[in-house]
Amino acid sequence: MNEQVYRESLTFNYTIKTTLHRQHFNPPIWKDCHFHDFEISLELQAVRHPEDLYGLDMVEMENQLQVWAKQLPEIVNDHPLCPHGTTEEMCLYFSRIPVDSHIQIMRVSVSETPNRVTTLEVY
Repeated sequence: MNEQVYRESLTFNYTIKTTLHRQHFNPPIWKDCHFHDFEISLELQAVRHPEDLYGLDMVEMENQLQVWAKQLPEIVNDHPLCPHGTTEEMCLYFSRIPVDSHIQIMRVSVSETPNRVTTLEVY
Protein backbone atom coordinates (compact mmCIF):
# COMPACT_ATOMS: atom_id res chain seq x y z
CA MET A 1 0.00 0.00 0.00
CA ASN A 2 2.70 2.51 -1.02
CA GLU A 3 0.66 4.26 -3.68
CA GLN A 4 -0.70 7.66 -2.67
CA VAL A 5 -4.24 8.77 -3.43
CA TYR A 6 -3.07 12.18 -4.66
CA ARG A 7 -0.49 12.05 -7.43
CA GLU A 8 0.68 15.63 -7.26
CA SER A 9 2.92 17.65 -5.01
CA LEU A 10 0.88 19.50 -2.42
CA THR A 11 1.86 22.22 0.04
CA PHE A 12 0.68 21.75 3.61
CA ASN A 13 0.79 24.09 6.61
CA TYR A 14 1.58 22.74 10.07
CA THR A 15 1.46 24.17 13.59
CA ILE A 16 3.69 22.76 16.32
CA LYS A 17 3.45 24.00 19.93
CA THR A 18 5.08 23.49 23.27
CA THR A 19 4.88 25.11 26.69
CA LEU A 20 7.87 26.21 28.72
CA HIS A 21 7.86 27.19 32.42
CA ARG A 22 10.63 29.76 32.82
CA GLN A 23 11.46 33.05 34.53
CA HIS A 24 12.37 36.31 32.84
CA PHE A 25 12.60 40.03 33.41
CA ASN A 26 12.56 42.96 31.01
CA PRO A 27 14.97 45.67 32.14
CA PRO A 28 14.58 48.57 32.60
CA ILE A 29 10.78 48.18 32.83
CA TRP A 30 10.45 44.90 34.74
CA LYS A 31 13.45 44.35 36.97
CA ASP A 32 12.09 41.50 39.07
CA CYS A 33 12.35 37.94 37.80
CA HIS A 34 8.95 36.30 37.43
CA PHE A 35 7.60 33.02 36.04
CA HIS A 36 5.46 32.42 32.98
CA ASP A 37 4.26 29.35 31.19
CA PHE A 38 5.44 30.53 27.79
CA GLU A 39 3.64 28.98 24.84
CA ILE A 40 5.83 28.64 21.78
CA SER A 41 4.23 28.01 18.41
CA LEU A 42 5.88 27.31 15.06
CA GLU A 43 3.90 27.62 11.86
CA LEU A 44 5.60 25.67 9.12
CA GLN A 45 5.02 24.91 5.48
CA ALA A 46 6.21 21.84 3.61
CA VAL A 47 5.69 20.23 0.24
CA ARG A 48 4.52 16.63 0.21
CA HIS A 49 5.45 14.90 -3.02
CA PRO A 50 3.44 11.91 -4.30
CA GLU A 51 6.13 9.47 -3.16
CA ASP A 52 6.23 10.93 0.39
CA LEU A 53 4.17 9.81 3.34
CA TYR A 54 4.42 13.22 5.02
CA GLY A 55 5.38 16.73 4.09
CA LEU A 56 6.67 17.13 7.64
CA ASP A 57 7.13 14.58 10.42
CA MET A 58 5.20 16.46 13.10
CA VAL A 59 6.41 14.24 15.96
CA GLU A 60 10.04 14.81 15.00
CA MET A 61 9.46 18.57 14.68
CA GLU A 62 7.68 18.70 18.04
CA ASN A 63 10.60 16.87 19.65
CA GLN A 64 13.05 19.32 18.08
CA LEU A 65 11.02 22.29 19.35
CA GLN A 66 11.00 20.79 22.85
CA VAL A 67 14.78 20.26 22.75
CA TRP A 68 15.32 23.91 21.83
CA ALA A 69 12.87 25.03 24.53
CA LYS A 70 14.66 22.97 27.18
CA GLN A 71 17.98 24.56 26.18
CA LEU A 72 16.76 27.92 27.48
CA PRO A 73 18.06 28.39 31.04
CA GLU A 74 15.75 28.70 34.05
CA ILE A 75 16.04 32.48 33.67
CA VAL A 76 15.57 33.18 29.95
CA ASN A 77 17.75 36.32 30.20
CA ASP A 78 20.78 34.11 30.94
CA HIS A 79 20.77 32.86 27.33
CA PRO A 80 23.06 34.96 25.08
CA LEU A 81 20.34 35.33 22.42
CA CYS A 82 17.73 36.56 24.94
CA PRO A 83 19.56 39.06 27.18
CA HIS A 84 16.47 41.24 27.68
CA GLY A 85 14.13 38.29 28.21
CA THR A 86 11.61 39.61 25.70
CA THR A 87 9.18 37.54 23.72
CA GLU A 88 10.67 39.20 20.61
CA GLU A 89 14.10 37.76 21.44
CA MET A 90 12.51 34.39 22.13
CA CYS A 91 10.79 34.46 18.71
CA LEU A 92 14.15 35.15 17.08
CA TYR A 93 15.74 32.32 19.08
CA PHE A 94 13.11 29.77 18.00
CA SER A 95 13.23 30.97 14.38
CA ARG A 96 16.78 29.54 14.23
CA ILE A 97 15.64 25.92 14.64
CA PRO A 98 17.14 24.04 11.69
CA VAL A 99 14.65 22.46 9.29
CA ASP A 100 15.00 20.33 6.16
CA SER A 101 15.31 22.16 2.84
CA HIS A 102 11.70 21.42 1.80
CA ILE A 103 10.35 22.93 5.04
CA GLN A 104 9.90 26.64 5.77
CA ILE A 105 9.28 28.26 9.12
CA MET A 106 6.56 30.79 8.33
CA ARG A 107 5.84 32.25 11.76
CA VAL A 108 7.08 31.93 15.31
CA SER A 109 4.86 33.00 18.19
CA VAL A 110 5.68 33.27 21.88
CA SER A 111 3.11 34.16 24.51
CA GLU A 112 3.43 34.91 28.20
CA THR A 113 -0.33 34.59 28.58
CA PRO A 114 -3.07 33.72 26.08
CA ASN A 115 -3.89 37.44 25.92
CA ARG A 116 -0.37 38.57 24.92
CA VAL A 117 1.17 36.93 21.87
CA THR A 118 4.26 38.09 19.97
CA THR A 119 4.59 36.79 16.39
CA LEU A 120 7.56 36.95 14.05
CA GLU A 121 6.86 36.56 10.33
CA VAL A 122 9.87 34.60 9.07
CA TYR A 123 9.24 33.78 5.41
